[in-house]
Amino acid sequence: MRIQKISFPKQQALCVFPEQRSDLAQAVSELQLEKGGPVIVLIGGDVEKQHALVTAKAVQTVSMLAEDMKALVICGGTDMGVMAGIGTARWKNHCKFPLVGIAPEELTTWPGGPRSEKFLWWGKQRWQLEPHHSHFILVPGSRFGDETPWIVETAALLSKGHSSVTILINGGEVSRREVEASLEQGRPVIALRRTGRLADELAQQPDRHKLITVVPADSAQRIIEAVQSALLVREGSVLSKPTISTS
Repeated sequence: MRIQKISFPKQQALCVFPEQRSDLAQAVSELQLEKGGPVIVLIGGDVEKQHALVTAKAVQTVSMLAEDMKALVICGGTDMGVMAGIGTARWKNHCKFPLVGIAPEELTTWPGGPRSEKFLWWGKQRWQLEPHHSHFILVPGSRFGDETPWIVETAALLSKGHSSVTILINGGEVSRREVEASLEQGRPVIALRRTGRLADELAQQPDRHKLITVVPADSAQRIIEAVQSALLVREGSVLSKPTISTS
């Protein structure tokens, strides 16, 4: 398994390249990530212009909450949409929480990184990695969505003995599969309505899954309460699991 330090303009990030999911435990060990703490899985994609302001404020809330709760955050890692937002918020707020980007290696690049030498499904351009993440796990795959099972397993591995939660901001079909995978693992999902697309779609479903909580993206207090309830953290201890409600 390859291990590499990636040098961005303002910092370095440690990156591992596991070849198969059985390598994941070793990859986490190589990244020196602590297991057993609260984990936030942040999913979503491009931010539509009409939702940009409320989304930015929501991402800011998630960033500060992760810092306060000493949570580890996992997201897609590319320099776009929600992933770019959480990286920027972490940097601007001088946060120290681990921010782990997980993406298909074949679709990504970085300063001094590879260029596409073959025609991929959208063209030949690779997506840049977001430069303020602390860690990356670049996995086999040629389409976005190939990283979904890796994200699910990484969250389960890192939160073992503790709790984890998935936060959905906007989102498309890849996010839909990530929501389904989270629910299959019994991981609560918090959808932030007013951010568009899938999050707003779920907000309008009266019969949505009982593990899905919908809260308004423009209410920092509601976001904080929902995440704290899902993560069940109190002085480092895990509490009994409450009933997840919707609103």
